[in-house]
Amino acid sequence: MVTIDEARAAKPALREALESVDGVCGVGLAQRGDETDWVLQVNVVSLSARKDVPPQMDGVPVQVTVVGAVTAL
Repeated sequence: MVTIDEARAAKPALREALESVDGVCGVGLAQRGDETDWVLQVNVVSLSARKDVPPQMDGVPVQVTVVGAVTAL
């Protein structure tokens, strides 16, 4: 189980690690299971971008979701 504070602490390191990865369009936090278990959420444009996302950062699991291209309405 990962607390929200642990996930928040790991998020800046993940953002820095992914800043040069093409296809990443968002990094955030998401609940996994119940309200006391958290993961880092990475949104990517395509499946090919998933390969450059680490499975965990500072002991916090990373969940990847393919969301497609993000555009303004």
